[in-house]
Amino acid sequence: MDILQKEVSSILTPQRNGFLASEPYPFTHALSAYVGCGFGQTTCGLYCYAQFLPNWQFRGFPAAWGHAVQVKTNAAQLLAKALDTMKPAARRRLRIFMSSTTDPYQPIERQYEATRHCLEVFAHYDDLDLLVVQTRSPLAARDLPLLQRIPYAWLSVTIETDDQTYLKQLKGGPQLQKRWELVRIAHEQGIPVQITVSPCFPYTSVEAFSHQLLEGGVQRIVVDTVIDGDGASGKRTARSPFAQAETGWQQTDHAHRLFDYLCEQAAGNSVSIGWSIAGFCGIPPRYAKTAEIA
Repeated sequence: MDILQKEVSSILTPQRNGFLASEPYPFTHALSAYVGCGFGQTTCGLYCYAQFLPNWQFRGFPAAWGHAVQVKTNAAQLLAKALDTMKPAARRRLRIFMSSTTDPYQPIERQYEATRHCLEVFAHYDDLDLLVVQTRSPLAARDLPLLQRIPYAWLSVTIETDDQTYLKQLKGGPQLQKRWELVRIAHEQGIPVQITVSPCFPYTSVEAFSHQLLEGGVQRIVVDTVIDGDGASGKRTARSPFAQAETGWQQTDHAHRLFDYLCEQAAGNSVSIGWSIAGFCGIPPRYAKTAEIA
């Protein structure tokens, strides 16, 4: 793994169009403390749309996706400056997704702690609207005490399937059992938790997987596919290594079947079920109105 360290000029990226700026409750900003992702060498690296984005394609990295990561060494300092200089009314409109193009808890986070330092900054403010920390890594358990101190923080955990054998047949990734344990512990500590079945892979049975999802103590579940969620109606996935490794990648019936079954089973309880983009952008604002920040 090639690791590059760099001081950057900004850390909050405005979202004025695209996936995160979608209805019903768009995000205002994305925050990524890293460029590139160490999980790119695992299953998610096969389909990850971030490998086709300009912030990776045009940076002149010395290695292929999953083999190089840039650490934004001043991420926390920039975040602190940005939040400190905002008026309270502006901070109350902030809806931040962390991270849209990399996993904030990829393996090198153990050493560099760029994500942890950003959370330490957020913990000094109680007036933002939303912070979603999106990860597939059990390492996030390290920072649950910090997330407890951030009243607008959600932990969003990717669990694509309940079939560990299927993941292993591709390129593996963090063990599903450890991800379920992360969800359980976060829930027990009172942290709002969302599971993203994104993308939805083949699973053992719709009944078994749905039961596990609904009984995990989460507030929200989002189901997605590599076609609906790759930002280009499947065109990015079509030229990805995933399309070569999984010949049935265009088949999404199992995802729709899971979504429909979850909706039926969740009727009348407190778990919200979302689909793809609208699901990711489905967490209502804490305050009465959330407007776009100029």
